[in-house]
Amino acid sequence: MRFILIGADFEENLGMCMIKTSLEQAGHQVRVLAFNEADQARQLVASVMATRADAVGLSIQFQHRAQDFLALARQLRAAGFKGHITCGGQFPSMAWQEVLNGRWGVSSIVLYEGEETIVELAAAIVEGKRLQEVAGLALLTDDGVAYRTRSRAMCESLDALPVAHRYRHHTRHLGVAFVPISGSRGCWGGCSFCSISTLYRDARQHGWTRSIRWRSPEGIAAEMGALAHAAGGSAVFCFHDDNFLLPRPADSIERVRGLREALDRHEPGVVGFVGKCRPDSMTPELARELARLGVIRMYVGIENASEAGCKHLNRRTTIAQMGAALDSLAAAGIFTCYNLLVFEPETTLDDVRDNIAFMRSHLRHPVNFCRAEAYHGTPLHLQLRESGRLGGSYLGWDYRIRDDRAELLFRMFAAAFRERNFGAHGVANRHMSIGYCVKLLEHFYEDSSGRRGLIAHKAAEITRDLTLESADFLEQALRLAEQCELGDRERIERETALLGLRIAAADQHWHVVLDKLMAEMEEFTRQAKRPAFLRNTRKAVDLARKLGLAACIGVWGAGCSGKTETSDPLPPPQDGGADVKDSQTEDIFMADCVPPDAGQDIMVVDDVPADAGVDVQQADPPPFDAGVEDVSPFDSWADPVPPDAAEAVLDMDRFHDTAPRRALRTKDLPLFQPPQVRMQASRDGARVVVKLCGHGRGMTTRWQASGEIEGDGGQVVWTPGSPEDQLRVAVRSHGGVAVVSLRAIDIV
Repeated sequence: MRFILIGADFEENLGMCMIKTSLEQAGHQVRVLAFNEADQARQLVASVMATRADAVGLSIQFQHRAQDFLALARQLRAAGFKGHITCGGQFPSMAWQEVLNGRWGVSSIVLYEGEETIVELAAAIVEGKRLQEVAGLALLTDDGVAYRTRSRAMCESLDALPVAHRYRHHTRHLGVAFVPISGSRGCWGGCSFCSISTLYRDARQHGWTRSIRWRSPEGIAAEMGALAHAAGGSAVFCFHDDNFLLPRPADSIERVRGLREALDRHEPGVVGFVGKCRPDSMTPELARELARLGVIRMYVGIENASEAGCKHLNRRTTIAQMGAALDSLAAAGIFTCYNLLVFEPETTLDDVRDNIAFMRSHLRHPVNFCRAEAYHGTPLHLQLRESGRLGGSYLGWDYRIRDDRAELLFRMFAAAFRERNFGAHGVANRHMSIGYCVKLLEHFYEDSSGRRGLIAHKAAEITRDLTLESADFLEQALRLAEQCELGDRERIERETALLGLRIAAADQHWHVVLDKLMAEMEEFTRQAKRPAFLRNTRKAVDLARKLGLAACIGVWGAGCSGKTETSDPLPPPQDGGADVKDSQTEDIFMADCVPPDAGQDIMVVDDVPADAGVDVQQADPPPFDAGVEDVSPFDSWADPVPPDAAEAVLDMDRFHDTAPRRALRTKDLPLFQPPQVRMQASRDGARVVVKLCGHGRGMTTRWQASGEIEGDGGQVVWTPGSPEDQLRVAVRSHGGVAVVSLRAIDIV
């Protein structure tokens, strides 16, 4: 049968790779389509209808995109799609009843891990068998009642699973192939906000026995070797394991050494590692072993740096362990970043102070901060529901912080920090990538001029100064929340708007600084030499065949023609170049931020559908705004790689705002319903006509820029003072404040 898989593709979607592989090995034809933004839905519907697919699979890993994917299913039905629509991932596995009862047009839900279930589902559809006989599904009865079929035992050995078929060329970071990979599944933690541990805990209640499983070092090294050689002899491998390490540091050291030995046997060339870990699993000795392995970047799950917050979120770590983990990795030369869930249901202003103090104590490490969200089915969600403090719907749960002043501070933060902390190209996301970029230069490039050290020094200064500045801005908001009269709506809205404008003005400066640093890094890669390494792509393909890994390098196999031409824009290595012509994407660095699958809360834009069926408090808004075999014609529908961004900001872990856009917070405090506005701009020669979309009656505005601004209200004409100029506006409505900005350089 013809199967179309649809999912997020900011980077290669490893989960869809695994499902694709399983279906193809069972004889089905599979095409993968990217769904990164809600406005792609119409094009996706047209593509599905044009291909006359038999079934569609929706990869809904996280709650913040659920509405987009479910709306797509409904649009497919409205367009006349009669085939089977299934979905899988963390969110639908936990919200299977709500999704099926929501009448979105979904035929089934594949629960938990899907490699085996999806194959049996496809076979049942083809053979006309009863789907009730397929284990591991959630379905609707003829009467419209949601139910689960019998439980499916998980695959005990990850080595027994097929190696993922890669469906597109890898993204490149500063000329280096960026390759997602998996070495384990599961987490031993029990954080109350974590959807990952919730998923495995729920699975255990339905017959699963193990919450953590690992691939063998030999299996990992074999795949890395095949992929690295196919990519040209070097790559940075991003491990999407829930935890890259084991619970006990001694066990982690043994595993790391075993992986290093296996890699030496497979000779992958120059490789780097990216991973994530809990702070209580790190020691200085382990950090040094990781550095010897080739780890260049590690996300550390700090999450909350107040003792009370750690207890509330069931982190089971200490502040001392957090600081020690960061220090150990820094001493080993590994770039480290982290996230803070500054706001959670029991937060007080003192807790926020503790988190600010932690930021100030660790200025060398980039950080972003937000609120812990109540993801569906998590202990946090259930606790809030049981206490009567839960608002919203399964598409976006919300809550009010118990402490009034902490809740007010969160509302101020959501308005003032929106663009800095959560914009895909915001300052926080951009600056979290620069330390990683420095490590790419150190690990993959030679430096005969000494320029790399100067670049590293600049990156360190930027990280320190930006972290300190964000701490200062958050402290300003804290002082206002502490000192103001809670009912003084005028002062609170005015001061929040002014704070947002100050942050936006500071962001203008930082964008210019970051632009220059990234340009300097890119220039360095054009002039520097890549370290020499042995590379024989034909040999790699032969080895991959013998190991049963040929399919995992499928997108390159057809190109193994012995050509020496390469599309890598950087100079070839000293061995004269590659055997294979790769039509990979240009460098892309969209945001090196906290991994979205790390179990931490990340705030992502999430619209509540108009027909969500709830008139209760909604979730907090954003602050706005080869292959070596012949292929069939179906297989040859090569999906284009998503267009790369103009600048290099890493897209391994985009950091967004998870809250739905529409919000109705409790009205006992100001900022209960901020306006949702965005700028729409068009050039008229040297002038720019800017319309404020979402501006309505009763809203007031304050526009700022270095250049000339003509007009006011919902539309102005802006003459930028320079290409580096920025137009920003604070908008006040009856319900709150929003601050948005526009860079002159971004206007087409």
